[in-house]
Amino acid sequence: MSAGRRALAEALRHVGVRESPPGSNDTMFGRWFGANGVPWCAIFASYCYDVGAGAVLCRGWHGAGVGPRGVAYVPTLAAWLKATHRTVEEPAPGDLVVFDWDGGLPDHVGLVVRATASGLETVEGNTAAGNDSDGGEVMRRTRRLPDVALFGRYT
Repeated sequence: MSAGRRALAEALRHVGVRESPPGSNDTMFGRWFGANGVPWCAIFASYCYDVGAGAVLCRGWHGAGVGPRGVAYVPTLAAWLKATHRTVEEPAPGDLVVFDWDGGLPDHVGLVVRATASGLETVEGNTAAGNDSDGGEVMRRTRRLPDVALFGRYT
């Protein structure tokens, strides 16, 4: 089984986990990473890859938010995926999906559950209906392809 599929299995185990108290960014994932109380979608992806697949996102990379257990900053993760030739055109289950809501820096990351004819099914940390990239919960989401900045595959 690929690292991505193992990371996805780990991510799905945490659907429904919420930060506590609400709005605090206080999570088990932040405590594990060593940077609790900060936006945590990339920390969640790092957790799923490290704990679920033994793969450390951004290992050896020097950039904002990089730590021994992965990465906490989505723009750094996107830069690493591009620079290390890990971007892919067609997503597979467990691939990373980086979102850009406003045309600026990448805003949010999740894991692909599956591609559909109309978009994507994902599992994401720190999201909610009505707050796409700081919502405080691990959720399965349905996303539109125009919001995708890139797909990345850990190899």
